[in-house]
Amino acid sequence: MRTFIPLLLAGFLFISASLPRDSYIDERTSTEIIFSLQENMFPQHWYSKKINAEVEPLVREERQRVVNILARAFLKYPEKLLRENLDRVYAFKSMKFFGVPYGGTNTKNTIYLADDENNPGFTDAYIESVFHHELSSVLLRSYPGVFNMSAWQTINSPGFMYGNGGVEAILNGEASMRFDPELFERGFLTRYSQASPEEDINVFAQNLFTGGSSFWDIVDENMRIRKKASMLIGFYQAIDPSLTEEYFRDLNLRFAER
Repeated sequence: MRTFIPLLLAGFLFISASLPRDSYIDERTSTEIIFSLQENMFPQHWYSKKINAEVEPLVREERQRVVNILARAFLKYPEKLLRENLDRVYAFKSMKFFGVPYGGTNTKNTIYLADDENNPGFTDAYIESVFHHELSSVLLRSYPGVFNMSAWQTINSPGFMYGNGGVEAILNGEASMRFDPELFERGFLTRYSQASPEEDINVFAQNLFTGGSSFWDIVDENMRIRKKASMLIGFYQAIDPSLTEEYFRDLNLRFAER
């Protein structure tokens, strides 16, 4: 498997050198990457006064960068999994909902990403992690009943109650995605993880795919973190048997060396 990844990536980059003006179809997964603003790109209710979806288009010079980032991200999944569960990825410079800037969001089999070239926080690693974060929500919806949300919550420290979602966490200054050692013993990786059960899962998911050795050290040293990581890996393995813990550990080491 690892022998072919550099060749696949090189082929992807060669093909993408002649990007269509507004979109690109990934041949391996059939996922469409869209850069243009379209009339029906969001569900209709996202345009309501309350949600008030606002976007700024991605500058043309950033399009190749997004394709490269997604090429790397796509290669971490079995082809069949993405073909069956991800139709398209929209990439914008920025987007707001409820008056709050978003790095990513999702609906049905569609993911939306932001790439603000003027913000140093929007690194390749950050944008890729947001993709994995959002895709985990898509997969949770696609395979209802496979993941036991109640069992997940029993892993948390006794008496803990999640917040009211990501928007409230952002507004309250509780949206940090940095590893927080004070939270590990309680079963959380970051402050944002405490926003909702789904956000908690999302944060674990992005780190399974991009976390590297620092994440696995935390997994190995903290009982509740280890239980959550094992449970989420079980979910991915139920979707595709190749997605074992060994796969994830090797995946991060292999890509860290690139």
